[in-house]
Amino acid sequence: NMPAIAKLVPFDAIQDLLKAMEHAGYWPYLAVQQWFKGCSLFGVAAIAFIGSGIVAREADQRTAEFLLSRPVSRRRVLLVRHAMLTLLVTLPVFLSSISAIWISRSVGEYIGWGEVLASSVFMSLFLWTLVSFTTLVSAWSVNQMAAGAAVVGLALVSFAIYLVEGLNDWSPFTLIDVRVFMAIHDGDYPWWIAGGFVVASLTMLQLAD
Repeated sequence: NMPAIAKLVPFDAIQDLLKAMEHAGYWPYLAVQQWFKGCSLFGVAAIAFIGSGIVAREADQRTAEFLLSRPVSRRRVLLVRHAMLTLLVTLPVFLSSISAIWISRSVGEYIGWGEVLASSVFMSLFLWTLVSFTTLVSAWSVNQMAAGAAVVGLALVSFAIYLVEGLNDWSPFTLIDVRVFMAIHDGDYPWWIAGGFVVASLTMLQLAD
């Protein structure tokens, strides 16, 4: 009895997952495993490790003057590195999500291309926002390790808040939890949240320039 089990779980987020699995079966399980856990964990790790050095590495290694002495503007360097990191963390989202369509069939579950691609786009926008935030932190920092630690520390605190009842609505991870992907599955795409990701990303990128 899934609802009865959900009442025994201390975290609201896990309760929502169990209730969603009772209602929709395989899709919420896929959403948590693929996007909420897999893509977000890989994305945060890659962004913190690589993105923290987008600008801070040059200051840390004292190579900024050499880089800027070349006939390439600081804006172009920043945008190219930002774009490459965004591609690095979002391309695996689409590749792994598409592969999940065929893998799911091997266990007797069938999911549509539309909902998978829509969820992947939404997850990619979230990761793009994290890339933009990390770019901003890196641009304002003179030490790559400090920038990376700040990003990882903020991610850990945000996830801890997500697990605390009454505070979880203040965590960015609420924006990509199972309820959001259930809405996408039901045809109710979170356009306002997606638009917020775009605005936030462009704003932080502008501040980092």
